[in-house]
Amino acid sequence: MTMISTPGKSFDEIAQETLEPSPFSKLRKRIFGNYSFLAGLIIIMAIFAMALLAPLIAPHNPYETDLASRLMNPFWHEVKTDEEHPLGTDKVGRDYLSRLVYGAQISLLIGFSTMLISGTIGTVLGVAAGYFGGRVDMVVNFIINTRLAMPVFLVAMAAVVAFGASLMVVILVLGLFLWDRFAVVMRSITMQARDLDYVKAARAMGCSTPYIIVREIFPNVIGSLTVVATVEMANAILLEAALSFLGFGVQAPTPSWGLMLNEAREYMFFSPWLLALPGACLFLLVLAINLFGDGLRDVTLEKGR
Repeated sequence: MTMISTPGKSFDEIAQETLEPSPFSKLRKRIFGNYSFLAGLIIIMAIFAMALLAPLIAPHNPYETDLASRLMNPFWHEVKTDEEHPLGTDKVGRDYLSRLVYGAQISLLIGFSTMLISGTIGTVLGVAAGYFGGRVDMVVNFIINTRLAMPVFLVAMAAVVAFGASLMVVILVLGLFLWDRFAVVMRSITMQARDLDYVKAARAMGCSTPYIIVREIFPNVIGSLTVVATVEMANAILLEAALSFLGFGVQAPTPSWGLMLNEAREYMFFSPWLLALPGACLFLLVLAINLFGDGLRDVTLEKGR
């Protein structure tokens, strides 16, 4: 029996290359071994699918009112229930299950839109401050400190009063005031990345600044950026719910979970499920996003080791 040898490589090196798992296998092992990441991802995908398929899943129009069927109890109650409304109806007879399903669209829309706006602003400022340093860093730090001196909730309430309460106003206000964490994290990571050998080599070869930032620095900070994005997305969803609960966010009859909490306040002692159901939906979505973010951080850190 003859052995085929590879020139320049020992038998141990060939065996190690043969037995060593592929990068895809390593990634799959990290992902499926991280239960926090998997749990968050599954719940997020389920809620996203519910929001995407809302017209097919919702049994009724979420805006359709029926005063004759107002405040129907959910299916687990023994009295005043209706098979057509398994989770009951609200104070004007709108199907509660349909409004919960469509409410997922509002929360995800606000979360993603706010994350994109604030992420773009914070990433640009943070990368610029971290890479250029000096006066640019000084100016960006001043902007960050100015932003941190403004309480987001009070500013958002004032902006809503000034420009009117609507979905677009809430998205713009939250997007323009939730970028500080992006800026701080990206500035810190970029300052570390700009002194690495491959960045210095690209600079010595005469590569342009946009090329270095886009091709050399940004791919190495994208992991931390996605983790911050999940945290800010959950924060935006909670802030929208709080604003809507106080009447400064999404306005009726839009099926927002925060607005549903606001409308259910006066019935909290007589029909507590009106508060419990949208509250549980908010809790589940924010919990899933935080679990996904924590798991993504762990997977990213393990990847870098």
